[in-house]
Formats: sequence, C-alpha cells, structure tokens
Amino acid sequence: MWLPINKKLWTSSFALFMAGLDFILFAMFVWWIDGLGRKRLVKPAVIMGMNAIAIYMAAEILDILSFTINIGSGDSMVTLHAWIYENVFVPIASPANASLLYALSYMGLMFLIAYGMYRRRWFVRV
Repeated sequence: MWLPINKKLWTSSFALFMAGLDFILFAMFVWWIDGLGRKRLVKPAVIMGMNAIAIYMAAEILDILSFTINIGSGDSMVTLHAWIYENVFVPIASPANASLLYALSYMGLMFLIAYGMYRRRWFVRV
C-alpha cells in the first residue's frame, strides 16, 4: 500500500523521496539561474564544467603521483601525500580539520587549473 522511508540508503522509498527532492531542487535552480538571470553565482561551476574531463584526469594523475613519490629514507620514508598533510595542514588546523583543509586546497588547485584553461580558451572535447 505504501513505502515507508527507512534508514537504508537504497530502499525504494528513499530512492523515490530523494528523486522527488532532486527534481524540486533542480527546478528551483533552473528558475533561479535561468529565470532570474543570476548567472554570476554559478560561474565557478561553469568554469569547472567546461573542462571536467581534463580536471578529473589532472586530479587522478596528481593523486597517483602524490602516493607514488616517497620523501625521506629508511624508517622515516613517507609518501608525498602524507608529508604534505603532516607538515602543511596539521600545523595550521587541528587534525580533525586538516583533512577538510587538504581537500579544499586540492579542489582549489584543480579550480586554478580549470580557470587557467578557461582563460586561455582551452576546452577538451570528446
């Protein structure tokens, strides 16, 4: 007769509820951006979306390199990723917030790459 909303992620009731909520939010954003002409607020998303495949590939390559490159020798050898995390972000923020700061800075770096490509009118097309 009815589908109760459960805590499990992929129940049919949760999927239907979230799909309806997504459509409502999508309609609100279409009205806000296209209807009212508020395009300046989404300019960063447009910049990232124009070269999404290139930014994804850059993020993956940088991630592979950061876990492949080792710093130090012997027992003190760590990956570049761990070294940057421990020596740059942990001293700035508490260990609980260092991961958030690392992720935000990584996303900022990807945005700078996307912005540079956008300014030069370099668009990767498939």
